[in-house]
Amino acid sequence: MVSDNSSNQNRLQQLKAFDESKAGVKGIVDAGITKIPPIFVRPPADYAGDDQVSGETTKTHFSIPVVDLADTASRRPEVIDGVRRAAESVGFFQVVNHGIPKRVLEEMLEAARGFHELPREAKAEYYSRELMRKVKFGSNFDLYQSRFANWRDSLFCVMGPDPLDPQELPLVCRDITMEYSDQVHKLGVTLFELLSEALGLKPDHLLELDCAKGHLILSHYYPPCPEPELTLGTTKHSDPDFLTILLQDHIGGLQVLCQNQWIDVPPVPGALVVNIGDLLQLISNDRFKSVEHQVLANLEGPRVSIACFFTLHLYPSTRLYGPINELLSENHPPVYRETSLQDFIAYYDGKGLDGNSALTHFKQPNLQIPVINLGGLYGDRHKEIVNEVRIASETWGFFQVVNHGVPLNVLEDMIQGVRRFNEQDLEVKKEFYSRDRKRTVRFNSNYDLYQSKAANWRDTLAFTKPAVDHEPQELPQVCREVALEYTNHVKELADQLFGLLSEALELKPDYLTREMECAKFYACVCHYYPACPEPELTLGTSKHSDPAFLTILLQDKIGGLQVLHDNQWVNVDPISGGLVINIGDFLQAISNDRLKSVQHRVLTNRVGPRVSVAYFFKGETAAKSYGPIKELISDENPPLYKDFSIDEYHGKFFSQGLDEKSGLDQFKL
Repeated sequence: MVSDNSSNQNRLQQLKAFDESKAGVKGIVDAGITKIPPIFVRPPADYAGDDQVSGETTKTHFSIPVVDLADTASRRPEVIDGVRRAAESVGFFQVVNHGIPKRVLEEMLEAARGFHELPREAKAEYYSRELMRKVKFGSNFDLYQSRFANWRDSLFCVMGPDPLDPQELPLVCRDITMEYSDQVHKLGVTLFELLSEALGLKPDHLLELDCAKGHLILSHYYPPCPEPELTLGTTKHSDPDFLTILLQDHIGGLQVLCQNQWIDVPPVPGALVVNIGDLLQLISNDRFKSVEHQVLANLEGPRVSIACFFTLHLYPSTRLYGPINELLSENHPPVYRETSLQDFIAYYDGKGLDGNSALTHFKQPNLQIPVINLGGLYGDRHKEIVNEVRIASETWGFFQVVNHGVPLNVLEDMIQGVRRFNEQDLEVKKEFYSRDRKRTVRFNSNYDLYQSKAANWRDTLAFTKPAVDHEPQELPQVCREVALEYTNHVKELADQLFGLLSEALELKPDYLTREMECAKFYACVCHYYPACPEPELTLGTSKHSDPAFLTILLQDKIGGLQVLHDNQWVNVDPISGGLVINIGDFLQAISNDRLKSVQHRVLTNRVGPRVSVAYFFKGETAAKSYGPIKELISDENPPLYKDFSIDEYHGKFFSQGLDEKSGLDQFKL
């Protein structure tokens, strides 16, 4: 049996032999092989992702957008809109009528082919892995890091920002490379101006960030492959630059990952392929998409492509790149931290084409709301759990609980029950449709439809305590049984949580339930968020805080709930079997701001439907008056809120709708 160490040593020897031959992949093909060497074979683990993402030619009707740059001066708004839509949704588009003569394109492809088909000895002069060398020939920059070598050779030329001495270029492609470089740089400047305006910025904004100051030209050569199904021309990756402009010949093989499906980018005569790079996604704060792409190996060939990467690469620069300030707001906080180009390129080259985006490494720390394990609540972990609840409620206002005692099958059945109700025939649902808040069971969409600035993308089934306790027959039959069962579990959990919160406030365990009657009344709100074709234009639920003491939320696996924490939106990722708990406005008021009721929202999604079930615990709604708890008030901590009734608070809340303002402001002293 061959050991892993022996196998690795054997592979390293094969890699070195290939590298030291300085002949590239073409040298292997010229030797007359009929099977590809082992170093090029994709390992079985690499195929695992193909179960979810097809690597075969797609049969979809979707195609990469084509943007016509003809007469841009008179058609500028139309062209900008086309560029914006392509950059935001696909990250790839083709441009026609771009101004580079057909002769230049054809001669550039022919010259690149001419270089790669020179005798091995002529190309060997340029063969190098020296990082700072401006003109070099090689095969697989990540040869020693990659899981498998790619079936291609490359000529790498740094054309700027310092002008390249033409004498450094191989004679066979010297003149046309200089001419093409000049022409493609001018096109890049035009595209950066259009992209700037697509972001709502001045035309020269991206140019002032030096996005077009430097560029590289890579001439790729993909020889015909005897076993194309076993390898790739280029592994799945995204580009470590601001923008890439690609010239490809007629062979094809380039594919883009779009909506979890590989889409062919077929050659269009006279067209150039444009794609957003990682650095432009970073500075646009995810407005523009740098998408993964790959090149298939092919029995036919050779395939030739010329990629122009707009980047300063390793050119000395002290500039740091981060999200553009003009694109940031409360709703769009920075997704990425600042980085220098040198650090970005070093990280990208160090990891190689491993199928993972380099952008992930430069994202801001991924904040997550606390998760509290209620296991051992009545044992030796009781004080520990009380402390965790206190910290989460004082700092976040949101937390998730696991091991809470509600059976997993009940959670799943409740989600399915809500889904069944919403997916019934419309005529059946109409029986429950009402805007009368006195009805104990009602179905509608947007309780604040006539007050809101924009309607939210959701439908809602709501029922209140009287329906469960006295009129269960009023509940829809398709979810009645599980709604009753789930409600009983949630009421028990609410009593436990109010006990923990009482102790977190250094009160008697039953204070919030017995003295304040926080759990006396509840309402269940079941939300259904259908898949949305344009999720960037709307919200599932607008920013708000809850008019309740406490909310217990069950959500399915889709996600979309976000919490505003330290002026940053934080995802509340679904946890299998978990429930989301959040402090409501009433509890913040009676705790005199000890506990926090924070604003949150729900994003829409192209994936769906999303289902959630929220129980709002609202206390005594009629005669009782609520204000800061006297045990929490002192000379050092005077009351911050005036007394109010729940009905009074609800009256103001529901009359103004989800206007993104806290209802607590109206009751502050």
